[in-house]
Amino acid sequence: MKKLLALFAVAVVSIAGAFAFDFPSVFNGTWVDETYDADWTFRTDNTIVLSYHSTGAVIFTFNKDNMKNIRTSVESDSHGGDGNPAVVLQFRCDETQRDYKFVLPAMPKPRLKIEFRPDWTKWVYSSQFPWVKGGAE
Repeated sequence: MKKLLALFAVAVVSIAGAFAFDFPSVFNGTWVDETYDADWTFRTDNTIVLSYHSTGAVIFTFNKDNMKNIRTSVESDSHGGDGNPAVVLQFRCDETQRDYKFVLPAMPKPRLKIEFRPDWTKWVYSSQFPWVKGGAE
C-alpha cells in the first residue's frame, strides 16, 4: 500500500511539473486553520484563496501574479510514519512578505501542514489543520 501511495504521489508531482503553473490536484479543497479563523482553499485554477472561516470574507488570493519560485516535490513525512510520502508545495509571495510551504502526507484523511516565514522576524508559523471540504471552487 505504501508503495502504491508513493507512486501516486510521484505521478501527481510529475504531471504537475509538465505544466508551467499547475498545483498537484491532491491539494484541491478547503483546509481550516482554527488558530487564525482561516480557510485555505486550493482551487483548480491554480489559486489559493485565504478567507475567514467564520464569515467567508476573502483575506488574500494567491495566484500566478503574486506567487514566485513555485516548487512541488515529494518528500518523506514523519507524520504518517517512516517513509510515508508527502506532496509538498512551496512558493514566495512578496505582497505578503512570506515564504510558504504546504505538506500533505499520503494517508487517509491527512492533515495539511503549513509553514510560513515572515520576512520581518525569525519566527516561523507552523501548524497542521484538517480538510473541511473537497473539490475545487
